[in-house]
Amino acid sequence: MGIMRTAAVKGIIPAGNKVTELRSNLTRLMNECAIVLEERFGQEGLDALTEVFSRLGSQDAKSMKERLRLDNGLEDASDAWKVIGHMFGAKMNDTWKSEEYVEFDHPFCPQHSEFQKHNALYCDTVCLPYVKAVAEGIAPGISVGVVRKATKDSTCIKSLELEKPRSE
Repeated sequence: MGIMRTAAVKGIIPAGNKVTELRSNLTRLMNECAIVLEERFGQEGLDALTEVFSRLGSQDAKSMKERLRLDNGLEDASDAWKVIGHMFGAKMNDTWKSEEYVEFDHPFCPQHSEFQKHNALYCDTVCLPYVKAVAEGIAPGISVGVVRKATKDSTCIKSLELEKPRSE
């Protein structure tokens, strides 16, 4: 048995290797869930998956608020998105257009890369409901927008914006 195999069998796995493997498995799981649910149930299957990711995002927003001591502001929601991006291995840029509006572009998105391998973009089914629920769960007074939808050749650009009070 080789040294790498022996170490792995004994549970001696470098943290970076664990993270890389978990990220890869998670992005593949997201993709395969979407493929199977769409094949078996069509749009109803994708709608169910959207609900799952929305619920997960709401739950994660509560956890993140507590663990990271996030408040209810736009910067808090922005920070949460950055944390999620780092955890998934995405390369993200935030561009503050004003104090009330920030855009996020992704020079690299592991989910988008996985979706590309299968010629099907499930960004609206998997990613958007999750990050929307996270942002709204952290800062209920904001809206989430899609500035540019993902295409087979490029990742999306999303935005967070403070909602303007409605005048009566």
